[in-house]
Amino acid sequence: MGISQEVFEKTGGFSPMRYGEDIDFSIRIMQAGFLTALFRKAFVYHKRRNDFRSFFKQVEHSGEARIALWHKHPGSLKAVHFFPALFVAGASLSLLCAFFLSCTFGLLLYLIYFIILTLDATRQYKSLRLGILSAWASFVMLTGYGWGFIKKILFNSQKHT
Repeated sequence: MGISQEVFEKTGGFSPMRYGEDIDFSIRIMQAGFLTALFRKAFVYHKRRNDFRSFFKQVEHSGEARIALWHKHPGSLKAVHFFPALFVAGASLSLLCAFFLSCTFGLLLYLIYFIILTLDATRQYKSLRLGILSAWASFVMLTGYGWGFIKKILFNSQKHT
């Protein structure tokens, strides 16, 4: 993100939010009437975690931050932000249904989804190993973000992250 000193001073810069501070800052920049632009050819380097456990925690915090941002900026929550939470809720209900009612249709849909992800990534990267890791990364991302989103709504939605 590149900004002028004027924008930084008039918006107060980054907030003390632990997560989502960049999105909060961007929203406040636009609310202050400053123009923003996306430079499609610019390179952006973003640190990602190097194991699935820490990646889960990172995206879990992102899900929590989305709710904190919604409290701070009520119009910022969009339908797309609910999708990982719906993924988690659907998977949980499918597991409960399979365990208690022997209904496996829901689990079958999730299995088909991950087989398609694996096959597509395998084709794209020409590696079955990367195909499997891509599907697993997708599962970790959806589950972590969705759980963080749900947890923040249910247990401490008024606290800002």
